[in-house]
Amino acid sequence: METVWENLQVPISELPQVENVHFQSHPLRYRSLRFLIGGIWLGIICLAFAIAAIVNPDWWALWVGVSLLLFVVFSFTTMHYGFMRRSYALRQNDITYKKGWLFYSTTTIPFNRIQHTEVSQGPLERKFELCTLKIYTAGGSTSDLSVPGLEQDEAQQLRDYIARKAATYA
Repeated sequence: METVWENLQVPISELPQVENVHFQSHPLRYRSLRFLIGGIWLGIICLAFAIAAIVNPDWWALWVGVSLLLFVVFSFTTMHYGFMRRSYALRQNDITYKKGWLFYSTTTIPFNRIQHTEVSQGPLERKFELCTLKIYTAGGSTSDLSVPGLEQDEAQQLRDYIARKAATYA
């Protein structure tokens, strides 16, 4: 008996909705860390401007100063609202991470595509007792998904769970 090959269409309305999944948010310490890092970079920019304005005072300094002030306000607003949108969801077969405020993205990686995972922690993250979970898929030298701002225990548990799930597909 000959098997007939079929490729039936799947109606969009029957697909599972990622919006219906319960997402886990980041601890408030992560927002503080983002504000600290952003403040350091913006402080360096403001310091460079102040030095340039003192060395060469001119009419342009007023316009650049106002623009810089607007940029600082916009940056901290973006960090605040961006933090509120950052969250992840762990499902039976994949992990999903969403982030962004003006530019919004949702990334989903199925466990059967994961090559390896790692937990990293920089000096400021260590001070705030936070970690970043990095997930790698085959074919790249950089992580395909980074979930920053996780509690240390939570990051280790996620890494172990994802590694076990990915190993079942190997």
